[in-house]
Amino acid sequence: MENQKKIKVAFMIGSFPRVSETFIINQVADLIDRGIEVEVFSFTKGLSSLENISQRFSDYKMSRLVHYLDMPQNKLIRFFAAVYKLLSILLRKPSIFFKVLNFRKYGLTVKSLKLIFWVEPFIGKKFDLVHCHFGTIANKYLVIREIFGFKHKIITTFYGIDVSHIFKVKPRDYYDNLKKHCQSYLVMSDDMKRRVVEYGFSAEQVGVLPISIDVASYPYSERHYSPGQQINLISVGNFVEKKGFDDLLRALAIVKQKTDKDFKCHIVGDGQLKEMIYGLTRELGIGDVVDFKGYMKLEDLITLFTKMHLCLQPSKTSADGDME
Repeated sequence: MENQKKIKVAFMIGSFPRVSETFIINQVADLIDRGIEVEVFSFTKGLSSLENISQRFSDYKMSRLVHYLDMPQNKLIRFFAAVYKLLSILLRKPSIFFKVLNFRKYGLTVKSLKLIFWVEPFIGKKFDLVHCHFGTIANKYLVIREIFGFKHKIITTFYGIDVSHIFKVKPRDYYDNLKKHCQSYLVMSDDMKRRVVEYGFSAEQVGVLPISIDVASYPYSERHYSPGQQINLISVGNFVEKKGFDDLLRALAIVKQKTDKDFKCHIVGDGQLKEMIYGLTRELGIGDVVDFKGYMKLEDLITLFTKMHLCLQPSKTSADGDME
């Protein structure tokens, strides 16, 4: 068994690590625990600070497993970095040199020099399986795959925005190339599978596998309430429209008006709608019953959960069609 060849898996990710995508960190760690070699290819860097990133990222030294495919923002630095990478491609994989410069075929990804940065880290790499997280990321990876002529299997996990919002704003053929080359797809729910199949994916290739948790990491403790005790509520998520935090705040305002019980809602998260959510809290006059925690490391969040009575998790379809 010791001489058995290890399975090699590549993760294709948009940004890594992210506080809101701890499940990807857990997947990497769990695969490593099972003796599988994992490398991560991320199109952009995640948070510069690891303060709120799951401890497993550091424990498993995942920074050593990550290859970043993004370009320097400074145009001069980008140019010289691109020249260096082009020379690397020419020396190490000359057969693809002119492919990464094929503007007629790849358009702006060539003109912007982006394709050079996408391709160069894959030179010399061999994998048994590539797991693309989000369909939009899979589409980007297919360009890299075509340039190299890779033949390994691909699995793509759809998470939400890549099948809800994308189906609404992109043409019907947006995922046609993915349908030709990807062997399996995972989705979060039966409803999401229905939508994916309606979009033209084979039902036989689509499996339902919701993001799961390690139950052992969330030890059960029976909750008790005594008259006069503060009722602690918690809600966790990114501050984006589909998470429904505005609806939650309005509901809390109604509860505040209708009860004399002492309660507080602890909201864990951050994001693009932060100013709107904070402003709505002030407008509704509920700052005394809402406690914004910001982002939290998973391990600290689990500890906080043990002090809560109820977890609230609203959601809705956003104006642009995005949904869970």
